[in-house]
Amino acid sequence: MKALLSIAALLAVISTATAQQAVDPNRTHIFFSAGCADCWPYTEDVLIPTLQAQGAATNPEIHDYTRPEERTQLLQLADEIGLPRSIADSLYAFVPTKNGTLVVLGHVPPRLIDAALTTPDLPSRLVLWQPEMHGEPTEFRLWAWAGEVQTYPIDVPFAEALTQAVTAAGPLPIGLANLGQLLPAVIVTGLLDSVNPCAFAVILLLLAFLFTLRKSRGHILKLGFVYVGMIFLVYFAIGLGLLQAVRFSDDPHFVARAGAWLLIGLGIINLIEYFFPKFPIKLHMPKIAGARTQTLIKQATLPTTMMAGLVVGLCTFPCSGGIYVSIITLLNAKTTLAWGVSYLALYNIMFVLPLIIILLLVGNRMAAKTWARWEREHSLKIRLWYGVVMVALGAAMLLYIST
Repeated sequence: MKALLSIAALLAVISTATAQQAVDPNRTHIFFSAGCADCWPYTEDVLIPTLQAQGAATNPEIHDYTRPEERTQLLQLADEIGLPRSIADSLYAFVPTKNGTLVVLGHVPPRLIDAALTTPDLPSRLVLWQPEMHGEPTEFRLWAWAGEVQTYPIDVPFAEALTQAVTAAGPLPIGLANLGQLLPAVIVTGLLDSVNPCAFAVILLLLAFLFTLRKSRGHILKLGFVYVGMIFLVYFAIGLGLLQAVRFSDDPHFVARAGAWLLIGLGIINLIEYFFPKFPIKLHMPKIAGARTQTLIKQATLPTTMMAGLVVGLCTFPCSGGIYVSIITLLNAKTTLAWGVSYLALYNIMFVLPLIIILLLVGNRMAAKTWARWEREHSLKIRLWYGVVMVALGAAMLLYIST
């Protein structure tokens, strides 16, 4: 219980620190990297004078997002308007307008900024984007939270481009409305992650032992749901912490690729263990934790069952966390924070769903013991297929990230 309280306290500190760094949405905020040689000259000589000429940046706040506290503010502003992480550049300007917010990304020519700020019916949210840093730009992009990001030749009039962007058809960028790509991945990986020897074996041990004690079905279900609920809370808290941590990366796609390679590496370790059982590196629950869990379960009380769920939740992460880390890094690269947390909650529901099904289906003492015996006899084969799936899933994520 102390560990769970520590996790909750850590999350509270993170939330408090973020809240204390709140930014004023009514001012223009400009974010750039100190390592970008062309960003500050453009900001000082082009962007700020253009905005000031339209009365949009009388006192802009300048931020270097390579500093952690400044990047936190950048992510806060982006999340407040639902800007996906996949829409990003080396320079951001969040400009308050009469209707909402204009987001200027990259090195946008002054005439386009002027045209946007003088358009009377500008959408409440609009991204104006020009990604080229060097030479004369050949194109620009618009996105009005409708369809995909639209690209236009640089000489297309802004008004014409805006009309097309506002009425753009097709799916929104991942994480806003197009659930068809990430939703299946979250559901499938959550279910795959749940089939791990750590949590699977301990719930079967719990059921078998409770039936041995001849507890009532109601008592068995109560303790079983407490156990599963603790695993959900601990695993979800770990995921929130990881999601907050990886969001500070300057290159979310690099983090996602690293997560995919981690998944492949852990899958290979599972495969090695199957073919070479004496291999020293094993992805198991630590023996001391396993012994502690069995001791807690044998007491068959509400507090000890909660503690068993806490121990298993914490120890399940190193046992099967490769899939978890990989999907979190993918969410970081492809979604906003709000959608990332939502997908994370769904993932953890899928993660505990098989445990809930087992809890509900195992209705007698012999069935519970049979399930437990089957798991012990087939645990090595489960680890083999688990390793194969992890390697395949990591490769699929690498392919998906590159698209």
